[in-house]
Amino acid sequence: MQHATILVLLGASAVACGGGTPGYDANDPTKLTCGCHDGGACYAAAAATAERLGETGESAEELLSLSQCACFQGSRAGCNTLAHYAKDWVAACEGGKDVARSCAIAGFVHTHAVTVPQMSGKSWRRDATLARSAFTRACDAGSQIACKHK
Repeated sequence: MQHATILVLLGASAVACGGGTPGYDANDPTKLTCGCHDGGACYAAAAATAERLGETGESAEELLSLSQCACFQGSRAGCNTLAHYAKDWVAACEGGKDVARSCAIAGFVHTHAVTVPQMSGKSWRRDATLARSAFTRACDAGSQIACKHK
C-alpha cells in the first residue's frame, strides 16, 4: 500500500504528513516530516514522549517536532503546548535558570522555529545566531547534546 505525501507550507516551515522518516530533516532544519497523521495522534505522542523522557535537551527535538505536527494538523492543545514549551524554556535560558537544559531546548527552538496561530501565543523564527548562542551556553553548563549542535 502506498502512502500519499501531503506537503503543508506554513511560514518558513514545510511539513510532510506521511512518507519519510519522522522528525526534522538533517539537511534543512525548517523541514519537518510528521509520523502521525492527525493532530490528536501527534499531541498524544508528544504527551507520551514528555512523560517517558521528560523535558530535556535530549528530548527537545522530538517534543518540538511532535507538538509542531499536532499544531499544523489542527490540534489546539498541540499549538498551546508548543507555544508554552518554547516560551518557558527560552525565557528560562535568557534568565539563566537551569542553563544546561533550558538553553539546549532554546537552541532547538531557534534552530527549527516554532509556528503557532496567534491565539496560541508567540511564534519563534529560525535564528542561527540565537541557536548557536543558546547551544554554547548550554554546552558550557554541561549539556552534551548542546555541544554537538553549537
